[in-house]
Amino acid sequence: MGKKSLTPLDKAIKAVGDTQKTLASLVGCSPQNITNIKARGGRIPHRSKKVREKWLKATGLSEKELFPDY
Repeated sequence: MGKKSLTPLDKAIKAVGDTQKTLASLVGCSPQNITNIKARGGRIPHRSKKVREKWLKATGLSEKELFPDY
């Protein structure tokens, strides 16, 4: 069996210490918002440059890892 690949959201959660609450706090949204992103497949919304920058700074991950379809 193949190993399931991590979604961008999974990578972000791991990068901040494996808690959705911590990630939500760092990127300025509610934990419920993180849950909703996860339920929609784990692709992080990236319309706003300001939002993208928050996620990049909070996680230390690359744009390619967090927003692979950008």
